[in-house]
Amino acid sequence: MKYADLVWSVTELKRCKTTPDLRETFTKVIHKLGFQQFAYVRFTKNSVAVEVSIYTFSEAWKIVYFQKGYDQIDPVFVEAFNKNDTFFWSACMPEFTGEHQVFFDEAASYGIFNGLTTPLKSDAKAKAIMTIAAARTKENKNLKELPAGIMAYAKVISECFHQVALDIFNDQNVQLKYRQKQVLTMASYGMSSREIAAALDKSEAYINELITGILHKLGTQSRPAAVRRAQELGLLD
Repeated sequence: MKYADLVWSVTELKRCKTTPDLRETFTKVIHKLGFQQFAYVRFTKNSVAVEVSIYTFSEAWKIVYFQKGYDQIDPVFVEAFNKNDTFFWSACMPEFTGEHQVFFDEAASYGIFNGLTTPLKSDAKAKAIMTIAAARTKENKNLKELPAGIMAYAKVISECFHQVALDIFNDQNVQLKYRQKQVLTMASYGMSSREIAAALDKSEAYINELITGILHKLGTQSRPAAVRRAQELGLLD
């Protein structure tokens, strides 16, 4: 893959502000690598319970996957918890199929023959896995590895997707307390901390402390930036 393609992919992903935008953009990005579908799953802290999932796999496959208990034996899923880097898997590779050939045969009928899976970095709040998949073709039916460049490309775009997804869901969960909203609204009118304090009969130090908390919550460095971010998120009246 060309460096320009990677730059384009990362730039486009970082522009996404909603889950639908992210899903559509990532689909376009993985097409450049020859893959058609993806599944991103993020888990709750210290658990395998799913917190967030964004995917383009069909609902029909999702139903089959859980009804038949494939989530309990999926070898790709298991491998993702034992590896720290992107890895290639395929229905033609005995180390993956083995006793799970029926699973892979059924997955192939839904356009999932091989793919790349990236275990994503964990922190106190998030642990996730990204899988991009391709349908069986004449070109890939016996494929057992991919060039290092493609593997690296997949890792970068998967990590970028993960960070954008975290930002999107964090934004959706941001809430301002009544007093924070009141103070930021007054700041949006151009009022200084001293003026806000006088209007609310509070100390200027108290107002500054509230504003510091607001900046931290919104991930901004200044009052004008906080006002713009709050307006973007619909947090101000």
